Amino acid sequence: RRISPNRHKPFIMTSCPTIIYAMFEIGQISHPGRKRLLNEDTYDLDACAGLAVVVDGMGGPDAGDVAAAFVRDHVRKALQQGESPADALRNTGQALRIQRPQQSLSPSGASAIAARFSDGFLDLAWVGTCTVLFSDGRQYRRIQSDAESKGVLKSGAGNAIQALGVTATDKLCISETGITLKRGESVLFCTDGVLEACSEPELETSLCDPRLSAQESVEILLMHALRGEAVNNLTALLLRRA
Repeated sequence: RRISPNRHKPFIMTSCPTIIYAMFEIGQISHPGRKRLLNEDTYDLDACAGLAVVVDGMGGPDAGDVAAAFVRDHVRKALQQGESPADALRNTGQALRIQRPQQSLSPSGASAIAARFSDGFLDLAWVGTCTVLFSDGRQYRRIQSDAESKGVLKSGAGNAIQALGVTATDKLCISETGITLKRGESVLFCTDGVLEACSEPELETSLCDPRLSAQESVEILLMHALRGEAVNNLTALLLRRA
């Protein structure tokens, strides 16, 4: 089953029933948040092919959402053609720079996560402010990006020092890793708005409660976020080993 939202209408939540594919249970959700009329986040999930993309656009109306859709579609196509997640992001960033030259003080671009998953194993890469969280069912931890470890991007900083379409291809700091999940373990791919709007206890109760389905986990995460200011767009995609 494939889910690929297009440009979201104001204040409409994108949510789907829990999908169980092969060894993974999947939950997904996207929302513009409480302050913005436009959702510049987008994602693509092809459960049958074992492909997932999460994108956080930047640049405002008719810029961030367009860049996000461009990145989503090009990364998906690259993954389908057999490129690694890291190469898919790198090549997409170069394509976006050619497609949308940065000629203003407010450039458009995107942070993104690309993943391929099968038989309990995930091959993933990410760049910019998008985040990957791992949960063993009891506690969670944030997987640190290469950009943070090298000091290119500070942890928790809601900026776009690294962004596809903005950062030169040879300057991109793309993080990549492979993860083998055991039963009950999960990974959450999310945009920075989710972490900004949720506290650590709220993240823990959403990600580490075994009574919750994957879809219930992301919906509770969204509920926590919307109780606060939720200044930015909110998107979360959860893959749990079934």
